[in-house]
Amino acid sequence: MKILGFIGRSDIPLAHDGAASLIINNKIKFALEQERLTRTRYAEGQGCFDATKACLDSAGLHLKDIDYIAYGWLEDLKSGTQVSDYVVASNELTPILLPPELFGYTEPPDIHFVKHHYAHAAVTFFTSGFDSAAVLVMDGQGEGVSVSLFHAKGNTIELIETYPVDTSLGMFYGAAGARAGLGWHSGPGKLMGLAPFGQVRESIDFHFDPDTGRFTLPAFIQKAINDSPTPTTANDIGTFWLDYFEKYHYPYQQTWTPSWELVKAYHIAHYADFAASVQHTLEIIGHNLAIRLKKLTGEKNLVLSGGCALNCTMNEALSQQKIFDRIYVFPAANDAGCSIGAALAVSHLFNPPTSPLERLPSPAFGTTYTSEAIIAAIKDYGFIPEKLSSEALIERVAEDLAADKIVAWFRGQDEFGPRALGRRSFLANPSHRETLGRLNKIKGREMWRPLAPSVLSEKAEIVLEGSLDSGLHRYMLGTATIRPEWRTKIPAVVHVDFTTRSHLVEKEQDGIYWSLIDRFYQKTGIPIVCNTSLNVAGQPLVHKPEEVLDIYSTKEDVQTLVIEDFYLTKPETTGTEIAARA
Repeated sequence: MKILGFIGRSDIPLAHDGAASLIINNKIKFALEQERLTRTRYAEGQGCFDATKACLDSAGLHLKDIDYIAYGWLEDLKSGTQVSDYVVASNELTPILLPPELFGYTEPPDIHFVKHHYAHAAVTFFTSGFDSAAVLVMDGQGEGVSVSLFHAKGNTIELIETYPVDTSLGMFYGAAGARAGLGWHSGPGKLMGLAPFGQVRESIDFHFDPDTGRFTLPAFIQKAINDSPTPTTANDIGTFWLDYFEKYHYPYQQTWTPSWELVKAYHIAHYADFAASVQHTLEIIGHNLAIRLKKLTGEKNLVLSGGCALNCTMNEALSQQKIFDRIYVFPAANDAGCSIGAALAVSHLFNPPTSPLERLPSPAFGTTYTSEAIIAAIKDYGFIPEKLSSEALIERVAEDLAADKIVAWFRGQDEFGPRALGRRSFLANPSHRETLGRLNKIKGREMWRPLAPSVLSEKAEIVLEGSLDSGLHRYMLGTATIRPEWRTKIPAVVHVDFTTRSHLVEKEQDGIYWSLIDRFYQKTGIPIVCNTSLNVAGQPLVHKPEEVLDIYSTKEDVQTLVIEDFYLTKPETTGTEIAARA
């Protein structure tokens, strides 16, 4: 059974994170985000036409070959067939979402519209490998709700409770990112990195009671909701939070607008304590929601989804609190993941598997390139392609990393979601603190933002403290404390609170990437490399060879490039020399 899943609308300017997926017999065969193809971050208002065509092309299919089409949002439809509590089938919006001139049909096929939070729940539970689990979904909104609690068993996911957009944690945290000058979409991730620099000096009167299942909002927010002449939307709630932060939290409302350069310079001084307070509030509410889920389900396993589930610090807190024995988060917990979630939901509805699906080994669902295409791209940029055996490639790149060269590493299929897990990554030696500044400069990031390490799974315990739940750390979705004796050995990945956002690399699953880190370990005694996403400011992760070649050819400090088995380097300048000049 072939199912096409997608999310994203071109007729709604604020619709974002468009993506598409192809599921065949309950297995994810291909998935890609629209932004990778159009090169516009978050693909706002772009729909997902290009990503959908890429899914079909990957298997040589046309839309008429698809058994079911699934969409990760239950739109406000005038007509349709209720398929289940969470799914409605209709062709009413097919010409808008899948234009006939692009997808070649005369009679519009039905689209199975899946409730947004159910799609979130489906993608995280059906890829977790668990027989059963409590499911917590937290995001900005989905059809008028912002938090949903589910109980999943086998092929079924049952809704327990929902909470309205008035109590949206996604809008709360997004507004905080915007208030700090970090942006609505990109702000939450940056704010999470800023929080450890600060202290919780001001409390935020935003709470959840796990016994009663009730939220309490600040009086200012509650009054704004009560006084609203129309039902409040998620955007309204975001605006209310912005107003509240400006009025009641340092640095308070100001009549002048600082330049972006000044905002960047003063982030730590002005917004670190604010970020710490916001992060603390999110973690406390997340903790109490987990307690309520435990009471209502009695489950040993917890799975999370929605944009808030990308908050690594909150995830780790939930893991360490041991409310549940095990925890898992699908790597694309944002709305893009609902393209897969909707398809999996429909797949389990019409073709339920006889046994639970296995744990997701990796989110590598995208495109690969032929040697001919890579050679042509390299030559177009004026370089001479050199193809190496796997052994020679590992040896060369390990030597480069040991010599402090920064490596652009492009191998295998695109990874789905915002985390780079060793297929589209900048790699570097973590043993020098200067590496952090070099990579942040290349990427155009704020200099206070931390780097993540990829660590050999079997060596992680010698470097990192405590238990590392693979359901988080396999996908760079948790944090870990670096052991004191290692902090001076790998300073490039040590954050201000001595934590790091670790990524466990498995020999069986990660192949040559594991072998590269292992070879670097043999040379240096360090079982870790710096790993950050292969993109520069304002751009999504690279998708085509030409895009990484552009970075390599224009960024002097990117000294080695690997595209599949092809190797390029700039031997005339060492990393330490460039760092000294910078």
